[in-house]
Amino acid sequence: MKKVGEKLSFTSLAVALASDYLSVYVINTVDDSYVEYNTDGTDKELIPVSEGDNFYEDTVKNVAIQVWPEDQEIFLRVFKKETVLEALKDGGSFTHTYRLNINGEPRYFFLKTIRAGEEYILVAVRDIDEEKRRELKATEEAVTYAQISGALASRYEALYFINVETNNFIRYSSSQDYSNLGVTVEGEDFFEEASNDIKQFIHPDDVDYLLKHIQKDYLIEELNDLGTVILAYRQLWGGEYQYMNMIVLRPKNDDKHIVMGVVNNNAQYIREEMLKKESRTFSDISMALAENYEVIFRINTKDYTYETFSSDDKYETFRKSLGLDGSDFFRETKKIFEMVVLKDDLEMMKTALKKENFLSSIQKFGKLFLTYRMVMGGKSYYTSLFAVQSKEDPDYIVMAIANIDEAKRMELAYIKAMDIANHDALTSVKNKRAYVQTEVEMDEKIEKKEQSPFAVVVCDLNGLKHVNDVQGHQAGDEYIKGSCSIICNVFSHSPVFRIGGDEFAVILKDRDYENRYELVEQIGVEQESRRVNGMKPIAIGLSEFIPETDIRVQDVFERADSLMYEDKKKCKNEINNVG
Repeated sequence: MKKVGEKLSFTSLAVALASDYLSVYVINTVDDSYVEYNTDGTDKELIPVSEGDNFYEDTVKNVAIQVWPEDQEIFLRVFKKETVLEALKDGGSFTHTYRLNINGEPRYFFLKTIRAGEEYILVAVRDIDEEKRRELKATEEAVTYAQISGALASRYEALYFINVETNNFIRYSSSQDYSNLGVTVEGEDFFEEASNDIKQFIHPDDVDYLLKHIQKDYLIEELNDLGTVILAYRQLWGGEYQYMNMIVLRPKNDDKHIVMGVVNNNAQYIREEMLKKESRTFSDISMALAENYEVIFRINTKDYTYETFSSDDKYETFRKSLGLDGSDFFRETKKIFEMVVLKDDLEMMKTALKKENFLSSIQKFGKLFLTYRMVMGGKSYYTSLFAVQSKEDPDYIVMAIANIDEAKRMELAYIKAMDIANHDALTSVKNKRAYVQTEVEMDEKIEKKEQSPFAVVVCDLNGLKHVNDVQGHQAGDEYIKGSCSIICNVFSHSPVFRIGGDEFAVILKDRDYENRYELVEQIGVEQESRRVNGMKPIAIGLSEFIPETDIRVQDVFERADSLMYEDKKKCKNEINNVG
């Protein structure tokens, strides 16, 4: 092998290598030692720049450093000594395209290997990044064009390419149904054969129309005038007539041919007819809904002008009597609301309908809903206001006002009735019915793993029978109310339920849950002065929710109930021990 300091004549390698290679490696096939040369641009000589003892081992090391990561595996797999030598047999060559990591960017290079005598092989490396990227771009554009063409062509049941000078034609069909019609695939006279096909396959009501427009002279004249001709008709398809479109146009810079595409438009036609029907239905529904509103405003959010629509003339007469002309929605409606809104609701309405607040709510939530009371004829009426941004025109907001007094008062009466049904008449705390409803709601959260920490307290009154027997039931009622008062005062941030004649339950959450042990001790302190025959009036049990094992509120209640009975025994034992 020559030493690094020697020059290797460029012309001696020119037979094997082109002058545009950047690097050349001369490898001794006996011991795999090598010398790397670079081209000297001044005198066209190859200058040695490095050497090594084993080209293939050094290549493995250099690949990890120089070759782009995604190309390293395949490079090492194909560029092996045995693979290269096999390729060079009988005067062959070995080539490979790959990317080098140049300043953190991939750049394409081409490697070519040939024999140079019996003992040497030459490996030449050339930068082909620009030409490779042009090639890739051209390939990508060709594939994209083919995909676009295919996608567009697939939209058509059939495409005809017609020579208007000879009338010869070729038909390309993407639809088996269309092919099954037996329409000629190619032929000598499109217009004659089209006329026959029209009479056979087109709906009788559309035959004359299509025959007229498909005449050669008439069609060419229309193309000259319009550029594109679109014909709609019905064609026999799958045993029934379906709506079709025929689109005719000229290829660019080609006056000898026309292209005709046939599209099955039946599904779109049916859909459009349904939309028309739905539109009419929606219009009817809208009119019916509009009649339920006292007045509807259509507000321009650009200049705040507005229009009003009312089911009767009272509002319009009232508005005009105030000299309002629709020029400024916020200024004019403020004046109206100050006159008709109940004083207790006026401040809320003025704040909600302040320009900045109103527009901000619509922008953030897409709609606004308010319930307030209006005063008419000395009587207040519940009224709803609903505002929403127009989907068809985002520059407008539609606001409707409806009289909901009857429905609202029925709702309030129902709420009041439900409230009464859920409260104990004697103590005014919630009753067993309310407790069961709360249990159901909490059980659903437990099942979904959404329940926050809580505890259940069960309280039972000691000595109620003795009070009833000795002092009478009125005194017993006062005893129940007094004990209930202690429970409510101690657990002041939690719902208290009377679930039996002398039994109460409390569900502790948040602050009361965090302070549960201190509050239970406080119960004991509070009832010291209320002992009956020396016994504290309230036995109590407390248990916390354990998410890992509890699957319902009843699990927590039962533990608390058991602890309450233990406390009740302690209360009785205290009396016995004192005795």
